[in-house]
Amino acid sequence: MREAVIQHPGLDAVSHRAGVARASLRAGRVVLGLAIGLTSLGLVMVYSATVGRSSASGLTPDAAFVQQLRWVVLGAVAGTVAALAPLAWLRRVVVPAFVVALVLLLFVLVAPEVKGARRWIYVMGLSVQPSELLKLVVVLYLAHRLASREEAGPFEKPIPLPALLAPVGLGSVLVLVEPDLGTSLFIAAEAVVLLALAGIRPTRVLPFALVAVPLLMLYGYARFPHVRHRVAGTGEQVHEALVAIGSGGVAGVGLGEGSQKFGYVAELKNDFIFALIGEELGFLGCAGVVIAFMALVWYGSRLAWNARLLGPYPYYLAAGSVFVIAFQALINVAVVTAVVPTKGISLPFVSKGGSNFIVLAFAVGLLVNVARRTASEAGEEPFA
Repeated sequence: MREAVIQHPGLDAVSHRAGVARASLRAGRVVLGLAIGLTSLGLVMVYSATVGRSSASGLTPDAAFVQQLRWVVLGAVAGTVAALAPLAWLRRVVVPAFVVALVLLLFVLVAPEVKGARRWIYVMGLSVQPSELLKLVVVLYLAHRLASREEAGPFEKPIPLPALLAPVGLGSVLVLVEPDLGTSLFIAAEAVVLLALAGIRPTRVLPFALVAVPLLMLYGYARFPHVRHRVAGTGEQVHEALVAIGSGGVAGVGLGEGSQKFGYVAELKNDFIFALIGEELGFLGCAGVVIAFMALVWYGSRLAWNARLLGPYPYYLAAGSVFVIAFQALINVAVVTAVVPTKGISLPFVSKGGSNFIVLAFAVGLLVNVARRTASEAGEEPFA
């Protein structure tokens, strides 16, 4: 007669927590590794995109590369701070951070106009784009507020939804005035996604979204000529970007051998760097970049799911950080391949740029932070 196996009821729970710890550590390492790999590729492609043009304009051949390398160093510092900062401290500073972001957006309104828009302020010779900062601050703010609603006791009245969303709406309006319709809609999308993850009933958000989003788009279309041109598909950059991708074939024309960077695509090192990857590294290079982002989003999402072990705040924080990276990558690739109208948005970690890179590095640091703390809560040594 076979004897029955009696298992201690606590063993399943212990085994589950150990599995969560291992999965979180693995996800954190993969996310960090992919971000570093994409950043390294970005440095190479920025050098390739600018070396010839820098020489022709009288600058040193590696001027743009050195500038981007400085931003990468600053981003590494920001990411390290985000990875090591106590989550409770991040919650305490989120309101002051939101106020600072709004004040910077007000300063932008009186800043010099560049290419028909006021989006940058200049600090010690560096250009800073406050709307990029707002993308991350909105995630930090909503994660804190939505978690507070769940953590409220039975006798505590949670903050009403309109009051919770008022600062986000104000920030979106200030970004729209720059004008930057795309980033304003990006911030609105962040809010919608985090509200959905928090289980807010769609009926409470949908009426606002059905009114606000069409009004924003109508205002942008009527107010700003560049929006009308983009919707009409009159941008020459998109056409030249498609030419670059098509000329690359399967394996590309070779690193540094692309011709579209010589004046055909003005923003090749920034918003259209995916086109240069297509020309010089071919379909294989483009596919590799897309797969890298898909893997980063997959492991980042698993990390966020496991963060529920810590509570609602780490969960929303990680999920919002993943969304910022994923949505930006999706829109950039869609723009370069003419799937959607042109929108000036960088390819995460790869495009040249400072403010955006630091924000994304901070987002990766937050994911590493959540991974470490989830593993620690489950009884594993973080990143041992």
